Amino acid sequence: MTPRLPLAHLGGLTADEFLRDYWQKKPLLVRNAFPDIPALVGRDDLIELSQEEGIEARLVLEKGGKSPWELRKGPFSPRQFKQLPKTHWTLLVQAVDHYLPELAAYWDAFRFIPGWRTDDIMISYAPEGGSVGPHYDQYDVFLVQGAGQRRWQLGAQCDQHSPRLDGTPLRILRDMPVTFDETVNPGDLLYVPPGLAHYGVSQNECLTFSFGFRAPVLSHVLEQLVDAALEAAGSDRLYADPGLQPQANPGWINPAHLQALKTQVLELLRDHTRLDTVLAPFLSEPKYPDYEPVGEAISPDELLDVLQAGALICRDPASRMLYLGEAGHADRLFINGEAVEDLPDGRFVALLVDHRQLDEAHLRDWLAETNNLTWLCEQIEQGYWLILGEGEEEYDE
Repeated sequence: MTPRLPLAHLGGLTADEFLRDYWQKKPLLVRNAFPDIPALVGRDDLIELSQEEGIEARLVLEKGGKSPWELRKGPFSPRQFKQLPKTHWTLLVQAVDHYLPELAAYWDAFRFIPGWRTDDIMISYAPEGGSVGPHYDQYDVFLVQGAGQRRWQLGAQCDQHSPRLDGTPLRILRDMPVTFDETVNPGDLLYVPPGLAHYGVSQNECLTFSFGFRAPVLSHVLEQLVDAALEAAGSDRLYADPGLQPQANPGWINPAHLQALKTQVLELLRDHTRLDTVLAPFLSEPKYPDYEPVGEAISPDELLDVLQAGALICRDPASRMLYLGEAGHADRLFINGEAVEDLPDGRFVALLVDHRQLDEAHLRDWLAETNNLTWLCEQIEQGYWLILGEGEEEYDE
């Protein structure tokens, strides 16, 4: 994807234009941006996922619950769904892309945004009238309509001081003046920047795919840096002032001394090499801390055979992968918060990390090198890369 290539799913905007004019600035509606997405997941698929242990799922009942806007957490049972009212409720399932590589491949539509900013693809299902109320999120989201129709209203920028509805754990806004009012159809995309009030109500039975982007809490980033700086400096490193000048008022805190103290503290955080090695593992931590990938053993010959038969190599959708080095060349690789040692060709590693799915044509020349082929087999056995059998669909940007 080149920054100046018009993108149909962004309404003909280039990546440069979208980031300059819309990203974290204003919403964007694109009709029929992803016509194939609605067929990927249906109502029954989502309900089945919500009944699985370990999958994050929620139900929001505007009406028909114990109280208005009741929130319930999964896993759910078939009986619970049978007891739901006919209208005005919503099922939300997080990280559906972790379980559907075909869905995860659609992240490539947004590959112009750094990979460490991606969070997950949540899917919501709602009968007529279903909603989670007027609210705002602290992250960027691309809302892609699946089956059915949803009416979206947008309001003003909000923050923690915006008045909220009492009596519910949901962060529902008490009032939302409307500045945008559109009904979306299957395949339509609506980008909503962080902090912008939005309110979506299903007009009939519908599903909505939410491509969410995370933003690390800066205090958490600082905590990582401070911990690393303290470890590197040791606990016995003291403030030093060999150029101290006489002071007539010992009870006075001299601003120059405060500046010297600040300078010495900040000096602990100025090692750029340490900055990389501290933040790369932190930014590559998986969404769910207890996640452990499951792999399958495969020999180099078997891998070449299945690729020639039409299989795809797919990144494990639930694992986060980032590399350091130059763009397109990995010197160091981090997966799920851990450094991966003994890398093969750095360009080959970057190719794998930069793409969600690759076929034999993309990999043929690289796998002619024994070190690359052997390493990829080892990674597949650890579960970091998966094999999608012949006939699996691939999103093609």
